[in-house]
Amino acid sequence: MAQQIKADKDYTLVTQIMQVADIFVKVRERELLPQNLSATSAAILFLVDAMGKDVTPARISRMLLREPHSISGILMRMEKQGLIKRTKNMERKNLIRITLTAKGENALKQAMKKEGTNRVLSKLSAEQQRQLKASLTMLKEAGMKELHLSPKALPWP
Repeated sequence: MAQQIKADKDYTLVTQIMQVADIFVKVRERELLPQNLSATSAAILFLVDAMGKDVTPARISRMLLREPHSISGILMRMEKQGLIKRTKNMERKNLIRITLTAKGENALKQAMKKEGTNRVLSKLSAEQQRQLKASLTMLKEAGMKELHLSPKALPWP
């Protein structure tokens, strides 16, 4: 007979956080299905718009805590969809800049409609949302310190 291992409170809490994060991703994926976008693609559109001219694949990778090769693959698919344009920097040939196309700007406007996620978040009062944001910010900062990442690595949001 296998011995039952009692889950400790930290493991249970981390599991709940991961489940909630996965739920939000699934809700976002369902919302974005009509635009043929993934949650990561929508986040990239938002980042490119918010960061302006100096958007590079490396910055996107750092901001989303994703491996550079994963972001590169997503960016190639987004370019094939006509959502972004990848342009080589004329001064530094190995540097690529990412910009939104008109189709990408339109997709971003559509992606900003977040009825599902808003319905989920509406279960929390404004004060609970403020407290959650403060708690998540503390956890993010502690995690970054644990990973030896600079606070500048994730200035957003």
